[in-house]
Amino acid sequence: MRLRAEYSVGPDLKFLANLDMMHLMERTLRRAGIPYLLSEGFNPHIRLSMGTILPVGVWGQKEYFDLELNPMSMVDFMTAMNKALPPDMLIRHCCEILPVAPSLMKVVNAADYIFMMKATGLDLQNIVAKILKQEKLMVQSKGKNKLAQKDLRPGIFEIKVESQGEMEIIMVRVSVNEPLNVRFDEILDVFEQVGIDNKYMLDFWRRGNYIKKGENYYSPLEKV
Repeated sequence: MRLRAEYSVGPDLKFLANLDMMHLMERTLRRAGIPYLLSEGFNPHIRLSMGTILPVGVWGQKEYFDLELNPMSMVDFMTAMNKALPPDMLIRHCCEILPVAPSLMKVVNAADYIFMMKATGLDLQNIVAKILKQEKLMVQSKGKNKLAQKDLRPGIFEIKVESQGEMEIIMVRVSVNEPLNVRFDEILDVFEQVGIDNKYMLDFWRRGNYIKKGENYYSPLEKV
C-alpha cells in the first residue's frame, strides 16, 4: 500500500537541512516498527518520498511525505510514528493513496508563508496593495542561478495583513516548484524593497502546501 502523511515541524527543528529531515524520518520509521518497503538493487532504501523542501531556518505546520509499506491501519501508523518522533514533530493526518498517484513534487505547486513581525508603524495594507499592483517584482535569485534576476510577480497569488495586538502578520501565498519557485528569502527581499525592514521580523514559517487548480487550492490529502 501507499500512504500520504501530513506532519508538522516545530521551531526547535527549523535548522534541519532536507537530507537531515529525510534521515530523521527514516530512523523514526525504523524505531516505530513500520513495515515499510525497500527499493531493489545493490543499495536498497526505504520507499519514502518527501514533499516540497522546507527551507533551512523555516518551520512548517503542514508538510507531507509519501511512503510505500505493507498494509496497516492509518491509526496504528500515526500512533507508532508519533511515539517515535522527536517532541517538536507530529504526524497530523494520513490517508491511503493510489499506487499510481503522482508524487508530491509533481503536484504541489503553491504554499503559504507567514511572516510575524513587531508593530512597524507602517501602513502595511497600503504597502501590500502597491506590491500587488506591480507588473514586475524583480529580485536577485536565491536559487541555483544566483546571478540571475527573477520576477516574482507571476508567482505571488495573494497577500493578506492581520494585526494581533502588538504584532502584525503578513500571509503570502506563492507558487512553488515548476515553473516558478518563489522562495521565502526572496519574499523578504521584496519586503525590503518596499520599506519593510527585516529588523521587524520575529518569526516566519510555512503554514501549508497546496495543489492549485485554476483558482482553487486543495490539500495534498484531498486532491490525490
